[in-house]
Amino acid sequence: MSALERLASLAGIVPAYEDYWGAQRIVSAETTRALLEAMGYDPSGAAVERELARAEGAQRMLAASIVVRDAPLLRIACRLHDGTRVAWQLAREDGTSAEGASACEGGFFDLPAQPLGYHRLAIEAAGGSAQTTAIVAPPAAYLPSALERGRAWALATQLYGVRSERNWGIGDFSDLRSLVAAVAREGGGGIGLNPLHELHAHDPASASPYAASSRLFLNPLYVDVEAVPEFAASAQARAAAGSEACAGRIRALRATALVDYAGVAALKRELFELLYTEFSRTHRKGNTDRGRAFDAFVASGGRALERLARYQALAERFHAAGQGWGWQEWPPAYRSPESPEVERFAREHAGRVEFFLYLQWIADEQLASVANEAAALPCGLYRDLAVGADLNGADAWADQSAVLAGVALGAPPDPLNALGQNWGLPPFSPAALRERGYEPFARLLRANMRNAGALRIDHVMALRRCYWIPRGAKATEGAYVAYDLDAMLGVVALESVRNRCLVVGEDLGTVPEDLRERMREDRVFSTRLLYFQRDWSDGSFSPPASYPRRAATSAGSHDLPPLAGWWTGEDIAVRVTASLYPDERALREASEDRWAARFALVEALQRAGALDEGGAARLREDAGRNGSLAGAHELVPAVHRFLARTPSALLVAQLEDVLVEKDAVNVPGTVAEHPNWCRKRSATLEAIQRDGYLRELGATFAPEEVRS
Repeated sequence: MSALERLASLAGIVPAYEDYWGAQRIVSAETTRALLEAMGYDPSGAAVERELARAEGAQRMLAASIVVRDAPLLRIACRLHDGTRVAWQLAREDGTSAEGASACEGGFFDLPAQPLGYHRLAIEAAGGSAQTTAIVAPPAAYLPSALERGRAWALATQLYGVRSERNWGIGDFSDLRSLVAAVAREGGGGIGLNPLHELHAHDPASASPYAASSRLFLNPLYVDVEAVPEFAASAQARAAAGSEACAGRIRALRATALVDYAGVAALKRELFELLYTEFSRTHRKGNTDRGRAFDAFVASGGRALERLARYQALAERFHAAGQGWGWQEWPPAYRSPESPEVERFAREHAGRVEFFLYLQWIADEQLASVANEAAALPCGLYRDLAVGADLNGADAWADQSAVLAGVALGAPPDPLNALGQNWGLPPFSPAALRERGYEPFARLLRANMRNAGALRIDHVMALRRCYWIPRGAKATEGAYVAYDLDAMLGVVALESVRNRCLVVGEDLGTVPEDLRERMREDRVFSTRLLYFQRDWSDGSFSPPASYPRRAATSAGSHDLPPLAGWWTGEDIAVRVTASLYPDERALREASEDRWAARFALVEALQRAGALDEGGAARLREDAGRNGSLAGAHELVPAVHRFLARTPSALLVAQLEDVLVEKDAVNVPGTVAEHPNWCRKRSATLEAIQRDGYLRELGATFAPEEVRS
């Protein structure tokens, strides 16, 4: 093995991987060098030997972080000879401490059982000393009692796309409250949501919830302006909202088929300014309970919240001045959150910084209120954590050492993306996670499990390995880089138990062999989508009994077409328009597979008892005509009956399927070619409740004893 290969191995770069089709892919030396450089190594020429010696010499008595599972004895890994006496001191997270001595055997020494949490461990042994973060995690993640033996179902929706007769052109937290009540009435167990992450306030058209500015905080556009306490208290805000001009804007924003993010943001911003003025006048100067509640929120948010608000105030200033879209384009003096210029700006513009703190507070207030009502359901609010945040956004600016700017996350080629995927998002630095006791990852989980009964971790394979693509390279020129799965899962389990939050991992695509087994052991639910549950040798769909128990099972997801779009081939037509098929052969194969898949699905539905003979005959006839919307109306409830026959503990129905819509929420690989992340649902929230759209779904997904 060459010095370059040894250095890459120490850095966690996987030299080869098996792709979706089982072919072995060897990582090139060029890719290896680019990834090493992104990690801070110099991989050029003779420097490799020097960097290898540095990396090998950095190995120490104790690893920078150690994660152990709760047990009567905690086995702590060390680099000491057998029989070496280890004197240890533990500074616990709660402020208490413990100390003792043990002997090293087989590369470990033992500590007695300790409380769950993030502790600091110091040792003295063999004439030296070392310190580490010792994280004591529970044996497995939290599992609601209702799902241990029973089952629940959730309705999944993109909150921004919810129509109602009262919102201001975008679904908001009051709409969410109504959805929670509607689902609860039909026996549902929760509401699945798109990521609610903070996007780019100065560029509302950048609407992908999976390319957030900050994954730690919320998008204030989901705030119901009229439900904020300051609205009722402010005569100026009420007058502005009640004016004919404002009413006309609201009517126009409600009427659009797509969310007009710029229009919604402009209108809500005007009212937010008035609400903040009222809050500042009444509560900042009056020392009221509400003012103290705001102070407590800011204090609990700590440095991360303060930096978000500073970032947004700076972004507002520089964007208005034409000095950059994000922090990497700002004047150099402002590119570090710790610079004197940033500190001075924050002092001189304290009111503007506080305005952005206020927006986070009212968003958190409203979400927490809805979550409190949803807490009676088995899953409550089923939130979504995106795999990364924008390099040019708030999180990356606020904590630059936590991520690596020289690479982007993505995925190698698979059947849906023949050229692979480059998401443009910077990955966590594995070294930074270890050195910082996994605090950036724990903080991220904590922020998203707050006000949630369940959390979906997008691209859960990132706990085991991430596909890194050097900046500027093609998606096919990437490589996998390993993370410490034991440590990452331990932190997930700890935060899950502390927050009483079910965890669902999105394990679709190229999945490492050991990951799903580890997920089962740790009670992290898998994801199962009907579209992908097929025997690819003959194209048949897997029977319901083959689905795992600990899984969130649904027909599709936000990256896949709704059932009606799949049945009619609308998704293929969109991909043709967007030139996503590399050649005519790929298009022909996709069309032929869809033709066969329609018949295969009807066969699977009939075998499972989800379709009677007459329904199967009608759908076969419709499939022979390439699928119609009328056929989709019969297909959708049959698919839901099929899902109800699986043993999966969590069933998820997409609102667009319930409404039998054809158009996809998102078409991966498109930007301007398809209106991603902005399509509204075809029916209002009031119509959904009035016309009983959820009634059949509730009856279908009810436990067998209830249905009978």
